Amino acid sequence: MNQGLLPYTVETVAAPATVTARAGLPLVLETLRALGLDRVIAEEVRVRERQSGYTETEKVEALVLLLAAGGTCLDDIRVLAADAGLTRLLGRTLPAADTLRHFLYARHDDALLAAAQAARPPDAVAYIPAETAALQGLARVNRALVHQVAAQGHPTAATLDHDATIQESHKREALPHYQGGRGYQPAAIYWAEQDLVVADEVPGRQRARRHAQPPPPAAGLREPAPERDGGFFPRRQRRLR
Repeated sequence: MNQGLLPYTVETVAAPATVTARAGLPLVLETLRALGLDRVIAEEVRVRERQSGYTETEKVEALVLLLAAGGTCLDDIRVLAADAGLTRLLGRTLPAADTLRHFLYARHDDALLAAAQAARPPDAVAYIPAETAALQGLARVNRALVHQVAAQGHPTAATLDHDATIQESHKREALPHYQGGRGYQPAAIYWAEQDLVVADEVPGRQRARRHAQPPPPAAGLREPAPERDGGFFPRRQRRLR
């Protein structure tokens, strides 16, 4: 069997402890690295305070694996970390939940939230704070992903559906949403043909009243006038030359 991007080959072993039911997860990282996103993460995502421990790329990869496995909270990473067969295929251990939590919270800035609250009009409920440098780095990683996906199949059209969605959450900070639960309502821009979210924006409160702006188009991308989808968010279609 040809060697892939991750440090493993297929072999028969006698020890049952090295068998995993999650053998498909390494392919998620294979795809990430085949698209060159590991290099982009290393260049654009920098929040580490010291050079020891897990790299930014390893933390992002762990979060991607957690989402791909259906995890609903950071503590679910313990399930993956305890899977000896999975970590053997990956060739390394996975970060602890507290490590990932610190990594994510490093993108938070109370000063930006306060500035956005102070700047909103008196009759407004929602507010969208400016992004920290760490969040801007993640946005550049996502933009690189979109450009790489667009380059793979040379699509001729991209239908972008711009609408709000609900992310259920049981955090103390989460507020009630219109379907009766609690969570957040980010505005997402969804590329229908590629089944890919290309951009999102999370308001400071639950009701999204500002429009997230799509990322700048890739080279050769034309954008006709936007159309409405029946709600208050525009639906746009872009065509590739």
